[in-house]
Amino acid sequence: MEIKITAADWRRLRALRDRFLGDASEEYWTERDLELYDATFARRIGWKWEGVLESLTRAHWKPASTRILDWGCGTGIAARAVAAWSGIGDAEVFDQSALAAAFARESLQQRGVRAQRKNGEGPVEPGTLLLLSHVAGELKDEELTRLAQMAATAEEVIWVEPGSREISRRLGAAREILRAAGHRFAAPCTHDRACPMLAPENERHWCHFFARPPTEVFQSPFWREFSTRLEIDLRSLPYSFLAASRREIPAWPADAERLIGRPRELKAHAELFCCGADGLHERMLQKRDEPRLHRRVTKKGLDGVFAWNLDSGKPDRVLRGRLVDGDDPAGRDYLNGTGEIS
Repeated sequence: MEIKITAADWRRLRALRDRFLGDASEEYWTERDLELYDATFARRIGWKWEGVLESLTRAHWKPASTRILDWGCGTGIAARAVAAWSGIGDAEVFDQSALAAAFARESLQQRGVRAQRKNGEGPVEPGTLLLLSHVAGELKDEELTRLAQMAATAEEVIWVEPGSREISRRLGAAREILRAAGHRFAAPCTHDRACPMLAPENERHWCHFFARPPTEVFQSPFWREFSTRLEIDLRSLPYSFLAASRREIPAWPADAERLIGRPRELKAHAELFCCGADGLHERMLQKRDEPRLHRRVTKKGLDGVFAWNLDSGKPDRVLRGRLVDGDDPAGRDYLNGTGEIS
């Protein structure tokens, strides 16, 4: 819901953007700050969470936990999104700011979720889905390592971060701590091997995706003013994430590859950067080979996990593509049009 914002509120939002949780002390937030943040910046984070949860639904994964722990909860946008998606009715929230934790708890209770504030220390209790959202950028390396070690004690984890190269690669390092502790990955990884992004030869790459804001945002005077005053591009919502579990998870096909970032469209073909069990690949998709799939990927924003039929003479050239995540677990064949997505 859009709220009425005064000139003073816009100045405060700019200050929040400039510091953006750089000071997480209890004294930093006011109640009005939290209202403003929840109606603006948190909404944008919520759109990223919606993208993540859509990916998890397409991966046929839902948490088995009976409780959510939103660590570093802010206003509770992550817990609200996940509770609505998963049906989990109990939540705990932790934030260094007592005001923020109280705001998150109340916002969850208003939506019918039983919520309480929790101490953020110690291992995660059994039966808990741990949520981490936009925290890596606020932590020193040793603090992030400690957080990842704590996360590794949870049975299930969903961790969402901004999609910048630096933070994405820090999340990749945290992934390795979870992997060493026995976690499997529901998404975005299609495998449980070491992250190929962290190999020395892949230093320039990072794992990231793009969320899609609701269409009505681009017709909204409120969001237009938000974009203009705060110099924020509403179309740009890069994020990185991982979903990990100690429990059994649905298996991907051995040849499944996740499309990373956005395709690079050239005159006669598109370059697709993909990650799979055998590492990173830059695939080439020519218009003449797969016109329908080429159009869907480059013009309609189709993304997800694919299986490719490759040219035996040019193994990075895609002759045919099949989407293997979604409602049809058998995949969708774009060559004959049975998998067309409008």
